[in-house]
Amino acid sequence: MLRRVFCITAAVVLVLILGVTSVAAAPAQTDRRADWKLRNQPFPVKEGWGWKPWKGTGLDYYLYYSQETNEITMYVVNDTRKSITVTTPTAMVTDFALWKDGQLVWRDAADKSYAQTVTTVTFKPGEGKAYKAKLPAMAQGTYFVQAYFVGETTAHPVAATYIWMRAQEPVEYTIEFLPANWFNNTPRLRVTIKNTSGKDLKLPYQYGYQILVKVAGAKEYLGNVGIGQSLGTLEAGATRTIFVPLRGLSRGTYQADVRSNLTGGAYRVVESTWFWIP
Repeated sequence: MLRRVFCITAAVVLVLILGVTSVAAAPAQTDRRADWKLRNQPFPVKEGWGWKPWKGTGLDYYLYYSQETNEITMYVVNDTRKSITVTTPTAMVTDFALWKDGQLVWRDAADKSYAQTVTTVTFKPGEGKAYKAKLPAMAQGTYFVQAYFVGETTAHPVAATYIWMRAQEPVEYTIEFLPANWFNNTPRLRVTIKNTSGKDLKLPYQYGYQILVKVAGAKEYLGNVGIGQSLGTLEAGATRTIFVPLRGLSRGTYQADVRSNLTGGAYRVVESTWFWIP
């Protein structure tokens, strides 16, 4: 009887262990499936340099990256004396892939749906077309980006390059000068801050944004005007409007700067305006 009870107990423990193991392995399996899908759909990609086929369409490809807009642009150019027409089986014409240390971290075509209709694109002699993609916000560093032109080939990229991505500002700023009027005799700055990061942002002391004012052309900011620190939490998608009174300023031209260090490091100017105090 004792042996039978021991066997039943052991069996129950084994089932519990296997159950816990299978649950723990599920996220890893999900990650592997997502990685496989990213690499293989709608067509397989792998890390490597781009080139145009020797006996291809005759089109040329150039790849550029803008840090200011965080956009990748592929220029497709017909440098021949005849028109070139390419055809794709669906409405998908281009794809871009972003790699970091051998790992595919983003793909433009991921989770996109394309019309299942044959698409034809014609390039006249000397004509070029620009195809752009907005890159996602990534950790600062060096990345490898590939461009695919489906009308040429999907076996390999037609262009590729290394790019340096800097940390993207998670907040959009606007600043506007409001002169004095009949119902408010104090001139003000109106600063609008919108959280575009998709997550809540905590603004502890000495980290966040500043609103500072200085005489136009001066190096130092005025100590009695503006906001030198920011506190609180800016929720995902939320917009905050701040009014900064401009009291005690002498007649002249001034510069107002919004500075931020939300991406780390020293404060940098992200938005500016100039105004006149009569």
